[in-house]
Amino acid sequence: MNEQEKEHRIGADAQTLPLADSGASNHFPDRRDLVVDLTGIHELDVTSLALLLTAQQNAQKEDKAIWLVGVPLNVWQALHAMGLGRFFKPFPVSGELAV
Repeated sequence: MNEQEKEHRIGADAQTLPLADSGASNHFPDRRDLVVDLTGIHELDVTSLALLLTAQQNAQKEDKAIWLVGVPLNVWQALHAMGLGRFFKPFPVSGELAV
């Protein structure tokens, strides 16, 4: 599968993703939720994006949410530009959301 096919598949997979909304609080992760640390990640390549989307789909099946911590602004912007930001929750840091 070439890069263009991967990007097309990711886009198709993203359309079937439900919103990240577990029964947990909207402000803090539930102990069942998954927290993914993206500290040191400066951009999302196709493989990284595919891993995040797979994790989100698996978490949703188990009524869990995916929280992202250490996300640079440009990565959040890229997720939102692709329409994927709503599937992930920003992890609260020091009582404030790290967006």
